[in-house]
Amino acid sequence: MMTLVAFAGTSCVDDLNMEPNDPNTKLELTTQEEWDGYLARIYWNFLDDTSDLVVTSDGGAGSFTRSHFNLQEVTADECIISQKWNDPGYNTLNFNTWSNNNEWVYAAFSREFFMAKMCSEYIRDMKERGAAFYTEEEVTARIAESRLIRAYAYWCMIDLFGRGPWIDENSVTGAIPPTYDRQQLFDAVVADLKAALPDVRPAAQQDYGRVCREAGYMLLAKLYLNAEVYTGTAMWSECAAACKQVLSTGLELAPEYKYLFCASNDRYVASKEMTGNYGEILWAVPQLQGRYTTWGGTTYLTCAAWVESVPADVLTRLNSGDTPWSGIRLRPELSKALKGDNRRLIYEGTFQEELTDLASYDKNSCGYMLIKYTNTTEEDYFNEAGDNNNGTAMSNTDYPLFRLADTYLMLAECQLHGVECDGLSYLNKVRARSGMDPIAGLSDQAILHERMVELYMEGHRRQDLIRFGKYTGDSYVWSWKGGVMEGASIESFRNLYNIPYQYTATVGQNPGY
Repeated sequence: MMTLVAFAGTSCVDDLNMEPNDPNTKLELTTQEEWDGYLARIYWNFLDDTSDLVVTSDGGAGSFTRSHFNLQEVTADECIISQKWNDPGYNTLNFNTWSNNNEWVYAAFSREFFMAKMCSEYIRDMKERGAAFYTEEEVTARIAESRLIRAYAYWCMIDLFGRGPWIDENSVTGAIPPTYDRQQLFDAVVADLKAALPDVRPAAQQDYGRVCREAGYMLLAKLYLNAEVYTGTAMWSECAAACKQVLSTGLELAPEYKYLFCASNDRYVASKEMTGNYGEILWAVPQLQGRYTTWGGTTYLTCAAWVESVPADVLTRLNSGDTPWSGIRLRPELSKALKGDNRRLIYEGTFQEELTDLASYDKNSCGYMLIKYTNTTEEDYFNEAGDNNNGTAMSNTDYPLFRLADTYLMLAECQLHGVECDGLSYLNKVRARSGMDPIAGLSDQAILHERMVELYMEGHRRQDLIRFGKYTGDSYVWSWKGGVMEGASIESFRNLYNIPYQYTATVGQNPGY
């Protein structure tokens, strides 16, 4: 098993065993700076496209954030990928017709296992060798946050695939890890996460860029929120209790919604550096021009969503050194849900709301344009100075994984399911922040709608639709669901993705594929 600052792998993972492909890779860490880099390398896996693991035909596309966004959003009722790109795998995600060889499904599964393995190796190596470079308290904290990151990777595997290889710091080097089913993964992840959380630093004591305890409780709440889907047993009380732990340290919603998605959003990331108590972004993947090069993260959500044919005075808010990619377009269901809502960060221009022609990406028949993510700062949001982003395609906007507003909406869902937790009040706080009137009562429809208009294009929608029984079948159809413009029923087995064919020899396959 390798111990290194920069990991490497191959595009096809034989027997789930990854080895370095660079003979010059350093195998012994001799300074604290190198051990710091080892931990940073785990975080970098959220944005890394190519250096360790080539998982897509477009070598710069297969980051953790990009592949998981595609599986949670492109396959739901919020966006599609225009046929300008014509890259492998996108159309079948657009139409909910993916099969065993979809490269985005492969990318997601590979990244999850790779992240879990990296964290497990780091934990073991920190115990055995890294402890000599830090205080006992620092070693404990670093191990705990690595366990939290590993739990996040496994939560994604539970949610998307429902089965997978289980690996931890005690796994035997070179052995094929056991395959756990959904219940086994859920039980193992919840137990390990709960054990790690007391040793993760709270936001007020945590460095920017590293995960805090509040984010860990948010992850635990997410597991409980979806427990009935994952295990058949609802855990609403446990979910509410975990949400209350998130709130216990006094973090607050940011004052202005749109500034959570611009280049100065780092001031709202829960950490020692946050502005006051406005740590709404509980967990962010940092992006900083000149430090990171990635085609995932918010580079994807800015460049891919903006369309080259729009007026120059609109594009100045992107101000990218690269031509807009004109790939991500909005489905009409999202646009219509946001009508009259102050959180509507959509550019209509001369585009057509309905998706009648997915190929006409630069004309008016391929959906509206998302402008939720920008490369401008809060101080110059409309880029009147004209100099944001320094002419580079790389985004300067942090990628939000978890937000406090989501915690509030989860409490509303817990109240809907019988838990006394003041959930309606919390939901209305989310609405009030954007100047929206309060609602009088809770219902499935009200909560699902509120989650859409608050959290759209943040990587939650497919999961929400499944939890509310709206994803498969025909109780709810959206544009191009099932491959037809007016929408059609899809089979229930698509509540889970297939295990990629590269892994089926060891992990097996989900029913229906």
